[in-house]
Amino acid sequence: MKFYLLIAFLLSLNSQAKLFKISESGELLKENSKEWSCVLDQSTNLIWEVKSNLPGLRFKDNTYTWFDQKTGVENGEFSKNCNWQDSCNSKKYIAKLKERNVCNQNNWRLPTEKELNSLIIYGDDEPLINSRFFPNTKKGHYWSSTSFLEKPNLAIDVPFFYGGSRGSDKSFDSFLRAVSDAN
Repeated sequence: MKFYLLIAFLLSLNSQAKLFKISESGELLKENSKEWSCVLDQSTNLIWEVKSNLPGLRFKDNTYTWFDQKTGVENGEFSKNCNWQDSCNSKKYIAKLKERNVCNQNNWRLPTEKELNSLIIYGDDEPLINSRFFPNTKKGHYWSSTSFLEKPNLAIDVPFFYGGSRGSDKSFDSFLRAVSDAN
């Protein structure tokens, strides 16, 4: 509770600020901090995970199939690129983030298409994201939580090399960037 009161207070002091670095334990850090695990987006009141350059759970190169226990693929042909090498799917990844209480958050989830698109910054640089706050972002597709009603084997992913959205088969592997509500 204290964490959220501190954030609310700091946000009220600096209405110009939009992104804030957060430590693994959930503490607000200075903008010039060299290590952080999450980012609070003031404009959406969402906390985003930050990918790591080191092998492990949040390694930048890890990819996953889309799975929610009802649709998608738990162990797909392409889901071999995560640190536990089994069940490399979105459901398992989100469960591990919750279990580890990353950034003092236990309500991690896949972002909606709209939330994921809110991170895109169009310009000349790739990937299309604020790399000062989101280093190690790959120029690839990131899964959203949004499925197609008429085609349940497809989910929307957002490419961070040209923006927008597209649909992909849930059995293919893509990158993930989990989000948490900062209530």
